[in-house]
Amino acid sequence: MIVESMLCHCTDTGVSKLGTKPHIGHGYTAVLCDAAHRWNQLKNPESQHLFSIGTDEHGSKIFQASQAAKCTPKQFCDQVSSKFSNLFAKLDLSHTHFIRTTDVAHSDAVQCFWSKLQENGHIYKSSYSGWYSITDECFVTEQDVEKKILNGKEVIVLKSNSTPVEWIEEENYMFRLSEFRKKVGEWIETADVVHPIKYKSLALDSLTMEDDLSISRARSRLSWGIPVPNDPSQTIYVWLDALVNYLTVSGYPNHQPVWPPTCQVIGKDITKFHLYYWPAFLLGADMPLPKKVFIHGHWLVDNVKMSKSLGNVVNPNEAIDNFTSEGLRYFLLKQGNPSSDCSFSWSSCLETINSDMVNNVGNLLNRSTVAKINKNGKYPKCEELEKKVKEDTEKLREMLEECREKCHYHYNEMLYYKVIELLMLTMKEANRVFQLSQPWKETDPIRLESLLFVTYESIRIVSILLQPVTPKMSAFCLDRLGVPQKERELKKAEIGSFGGGTLGKDNGVFIERIQK
Repeated sequence: MIVESMLCHCTDTGVSKLGTKPHIGHGYTAVLCDAAHRWNQLKNPESQHLFSIGTDEHGSKIFQASQAAKCTPKQFCDQVSSKFSNLFAKLDLSHTHFIRTTDVAHSDAVQCFWSKLQENGHIYKSSYSGWYSITDECFVTEQDVEKKILNGKEVIVLKSNSTPVEWIEEENYMFRLSEFRKKVGEWIETADVVHPIKYKSLALDSLTMEDDLSISRARSRLSWGIPVPNDPSQTIYVWLDALVNYLTVSGYPNHQPVWPPTCQVIGKDITKFHLYYWPAFLLGADMPLPKKVFIHGHWLVDNVKMSKSLGNVVNPNEAIDNFTSEGLRYFLLKQGNPSSDCSFSWSSCLETINSDMVNNVGNLLNRSTVAKINKNGKYPKCEELEKKVKEDTEKLREMLEECREKCHYHYNEMLYYKVIELLMLTMKEANRVFQLSQPWKETDPIRLESLLFVTYESIRIVSILLQPVTPKMSAFCLDRLGVPQKERELKKAEIGSFGGGTLGKDNGVFIERIQK
C-alpha cells in the first residue's frame, strides 16, 4: 500500500511580532498542505494518506506570554491553539491529525527519541555559553548580534529583526551536530529533497554552524517544556521537542511508524531547523530522512511586510467573512508562488474571486443549465459532434484533452497557481465559445445538444481537476451537472468519459458577486 504523508510544520503559538492570532501566512501554509493532501487522495484514492498540522506550545516566549496574560502556560496555549484549530475548520482542511506538542503522546515520543540519541552516543553534558534568542528559540553567533539603543538603553539584539537576545551560561546537554554536518550537506546536494530548487542554496547556507548544539536548558530557567529523561533539572530544547511532532503523528514509538514523510512543508524562515537540525537528529537516531521538504516564501500586504505597528496584519478570519473560505483558499493558491514572497491585497482578492469563481465558472454553469436553453434538463451523451460545433470548439477540446496531464505535473510540483492559470484559460475559452454560439437562439436540436455537451464537459473536467483547490465549489458544479460521486475520480477528467444523465438540483449560485 502506498502511504502519502503530508506533514506541515506546527504553527507556533508563541508571541511573535505579529501577536498570538493567526495571520494570512498561517492560512496559506495550511491550504498549501491541504491542496497537496487532497491531490494525493485524488491521485491515489486507494492509498492511505496522512496530513498533520498543529501547534508548538513549549518554550521561553510562550511561558513569558502566559505570565503577561496572567494565566498558566497550558491555559494560554489552550486559548491560542483553539484559534488555529477554528481557522483550519473554517478553511475546510482535510487534515487527519491536529497535534499539540503539549499532548501526552508527544511528550512520550520526545523522551523516547532523546533516549535513542543518547543511547547512540550523540548526547553529552557540557558547560555552554552564548547568546540566546527568545523570539527564535535558538542560540545565535556573535556575528548575528549587534548593540542598539532601545528606549534609551543599550541592548544586544539580533541583526535580522532587532529583537533582544540574552547571554546564557550554564551546564546543558549537547548534541553532536558537528558530526552530521557533512552528511546533511551531501543529502541536500544529491537527494533532490529541497523544493522549489531555488531554496537549495538557502538550505546549504544554513549549515554554517560548525559547533555542537545545546539541546537543553536548566529547568530553573525554563520550566515550561518536556523534562530530560532521568534528569528533571533540565528541559529539552524547544526545537528538538517541536520537530519530533512529525514522528509522533506517524506512530512513533509504539509501533513501526509511517516513515519517512512524503513531504514536509515549511516557511523559508525555519529552513535551518528543518534542513540541518532535523536531518541531523534523524541520522543520529538511525532513521530515514524526509523524501521532500517544500519551502515557501512569506506574505506581504500590498507589497509591504506585515507589522502590528503598521496595522496591516491580515486576519484570515476577517478575510473569510469578506470573501468566504472557498474564495480565500482560491486567492491564496492562485496568488501564492512558493518561490517568492507573495502579496495580499483586499482589492485584488475581490477582483480575482469575481473574475474567476463568479464569472468564469459560476456564470457559465448557471447560463448553460437554465431551462430556457436545456428544456429537458439532461446532460447529453454525444457520440459525434455537429459539424459547426466541432469546428468552433476545436481549440477548446484540445485544451481539455491536455488539461489532466498538465495539471498532474503542476500538482505534483505543488505549483497550484499554474494549475489554476491553466484551468481558468480553459474556462475562458469555454465561455468564449458559448457566448459566440448563442445557444439561447439555437433552433437546431442536434447543434444545441453538441454545444451543451462540450460546455458541460468543460465545466465537469475543470471541476474534477479543481477539487484539491476548491473542493466545495467543485462539488457544487458537479452536483448541478448530475455527476455521481464515483464519477469524480482523476481518470474521469477526459472528454467522453462520463455517460451523461439528468442534471442535478438547481441551488442557485455558489458564490454571489462580492461588492466593494
